[in-house]
Amino acid sequence: MPESARLRAYLDSNVVISASLKEGSRFLDLWRLRDITPVVSHYVIGEVVRNVRSPSHDARLSSLLMRTEIVSDADARLIPANVRLISKDEPILAAAIAASVDYLVTGDKNHFGHLYLKRVSGVYVINPGDFLALYEDRLPE
Repeated sequence: MPESARLRAYLDSNVVISASLKEGSRFLDLWRLRDITPVVSHYVIGEVVRNVRSPSHDARLSSLLMRTEIVSDADARLIPANVRLISKDEPILAAAIAASVDYLVTGDKNHFGHLYLKRVSGVYVINPGDFLALYEDRLPE
């Protein structure tokens, strides 16, 4: 059986918040997928930390971040001129591009929906449900 290729998936703030908010979140599977590395930037961490509302939420977030690759923020000028995003979402896509990840996983349909299932500077934009369905064979038995 051939080995799975190692992939890197940049997770938007909404995905990390959803995963860390309560035990048993389906989004926790993003950290359980074999040969897929979750990636976030300092910008995402800042957005998530501002939304932590309890010590247990903070503990779950800390546990997830210990198993996450953290990359630097990036200049929004990396985003192709034909791609339109609101200013608060530009750092998300820019960091994903700069980090050369395979995927940007975001549940923000309002601002990223027009990019779903498209590649932007080598980064494939996808919603979390579709991503998990695509790689469900990489979940442990």
